[in-house]
Amino acid sequence: MASLRDIRRRIASVKNTRQITRAMKLVAGAKLRRATDAALAAKPYQDTLARVLARVAAAAGDSVEHPLLTAPDNDTDVLVVLMTSDRGLCGGFNNQLAKRTQEEIDRLIAEGRKVRILGYGKKGIGYFTKRGYDVETVAIDIHPSTYEDLSRQLADRLVAALQADEFSRVMLAYNEYRNAMSQPPMFQQLLPMSSGAAGDDEPTGPAGEAEAMLEKLGTPMPSTEYLYEPNGQYILDRLLPMALQGRILQAFLETQAGEQAARMTAMDNATRNAGEIIDSLTLAYNRARQAAITTELTEIVSGAEAL
Repeated sequence: MASLRDIRRRIASVKNTRQITRAMKLVAGAKLRRATDAALAAKPYQDTLARVLARVAAAAGDSVEHPLLTAPDNDTDVLVVLMTSDRGLCGGFNNQLAKRTQEEIDRLIAEGRKVRILGYGKKGIGYFTKRGYDVETVAIDIHPSTYEDLSRQLADRLVAALQADEFSRVMLAYNEYRNAMSQPPMFQQLLPMSSGAAGDDEPTGPAGEAEAMLEKLGTPMPSTEYLYEPNGQYILDRLLPMALQGRILQAFLETQAGEQAARMTAMDNATRNAGEIIDSLTLAYNRARQAAITTELTEIVSGAEAL
């Protein structure tokens, strides 16, 4: 049985840990509010841009072509953009995404694809590097103030790689922020921006893309005719890169919000568990102290009777 001194030391150690986890929970909560505001504020813009793009694509018709809507000739290489956090202590936030992404990558490799990973964040990069995957470190120690620049740089890089026929498709792996308790891992196609590129039976081309986007947004295909100046092709040339960069930026923002929400939840659970351990140790300490006092009294009584 542990001595009273050992139990007191253990209680003091757990109390110090509880102070740390409580402070980390408060910091994560403050960061979560800012991150959530940023992620939610960007969604109306993304939805509006998707609706405008869908209307223009539908009005332009399938005769309009754009590199971002066209499946490349390369049918072997797949690029995976992975977004995780740089820090831990956020529960299963990173591991769930890494395991889901690994399952999808292994499936692609089994199909004969060559997969390369562009990593953002230390946790995802470390996970796949240790397991021998082809990983390129793009950015670590990422600050939210750099999200816009990183999104623009990545979008420009992907467009150039698509035009150079360096891959068949680009997949985006990140945690979608739904609320403080739910940040499910996502593995979605980023490029080409065409529903037919995935090999399904849905309509292909700009019109098919329009139907897919509006169906995702829960908006029926508009029946009103619009006149576009100068023309649909000109507008698509400018809207599609904006939509690509916006989607990447939204993934960065949701990753940040999801990380802080997961960390706040994890630290709240850790603080609560520390409190339960302290209560248990305090009870053990009181029992040990009571037993020690009883032993001392028994020895005193026995000594008195001997006299």
